[in-house]
Amino acid sequence: MRTSACILLALAACAGVSPRPADADVDSLPRRDLTGAEAVRVDDLLRACVDDIDHRRFDDAETHAEAALALDPRAARALAVTGLVGLQRANATDPPDLERRNAAETATVLAERLAPDDAVVAWLRARFLADTGHLSAAAAAAEDGLARTTAAAPDDRSRLFDLAGTYRYELGEERLALPWLQAFVGTPRGAESTAAHFRIGSSLLRQAMLPMGPRKRQDSVAQSQAEQAARAFQRCWDLAPGDDDAALAIGASLLRAAELAGKQGERADRERLLGEAAASFAQVAERFPRVAEAMFRIGVVAEERGETAAAVAAYDGALARDPDHLGALLNLAALRTAAGDDAGADELLRRVLATDGRRGGLSGDERRRIAARLDQTPRML
Repeated sequence: MRTSACILLALAACAGVSPRPADADVDSLPRRDLTGAEAVRVDDLLRACVDDIDHRRFDDAETHAEAALALDPRAARALAVTGLVGLQRANATDPPDLERRNAAETATVLAERLAPDDAVVAWLRARFLADTGHLSAAAAAAEDGLARTTAAAPDDRSRLFDLAGTYRYELGEERLALPWLQAFVGTPRGAESTAAHFRIGSSLLRQAMLPMGPRKRQDSVAQSQAEQAARAFQRCWDLAPGDDDAALAIGASLLRAAELAGKQGERADRERLLGEAAASFAQVAERFPRVAEAMFRIGVVAEERGETAAAVAAYDGALARDPDHLGALLNLAALRTAAGDDAGADELLRRVLATDGRRGGLSGDERRRIAARLDQTPRML
């Protein structure tokens, strides 16, 4: 039996009995007094195995962790790495190997009990919980780790900021995710993270779409959030110029900010933001000549500004890039109806139904209303 396997099963005395993680006892682990050279070697191995985990090199991580544990059976980071690797091994079989999975969890519990103030151990424990499908528990573990490890190295804590923010975001808890994500991008490790900047933008924009707080300040706060979202998406796009989703999200955030400025009667602010949104979408349309969504959104901004001819041209441009773009078809049909061109609108709506049949995209109510319109032209959308 390999060294790590014996340590993982220490509670069962390596007898093949599945350990209970809740019973993990640090006193079951042997103690060794290391020489100076051994201590340096263990530190090197711990750095290596954590780096291996960062890059998902699980075989190398296991090798380095086992070498560290052979010298120091109480090396908490190595135990936690072994547990995370053990989970990957356990999940590689169908059904998963329950004994190995329990042993792996025991290792992470032992590691955390050995070094409760080690932010890297807390990070590994939170990752373990996430990999077992317990995302809420993983988010809570990352937050608990941050509370316990205030004296840890900033770079080590940044890992926990990343996990706490990411897991809360994935749970749909944007308001809880935001401060952790913002803390993460404020660190050297997080400053260049396109994913973190995108999540910050998404979290802010979602909050801007559903304002909360005192009614008198809701729209003002939401407008500020939308503008902050635009800056976060801009940072993401600066880091990843090929990310058209981030590029489109810049304009979407500015458009939402303009809407909120309009609700507050801030006409100059609204016009400024609409102009910025239009310029942003135009830049995306130029950078990504096959992306129909950019032209569609140029049309949306033009409609907001009362520029009907420009909106029609933009929607036509979107359809030139993607003849089945539902939003462009629907908005252009509405404009033709408003202009009294019912025949032109009906032609577009027939295309909408055909597109929906191939791709989907309409709700049941939308399909029924369009079908009714085509059966009885005088009915409105």
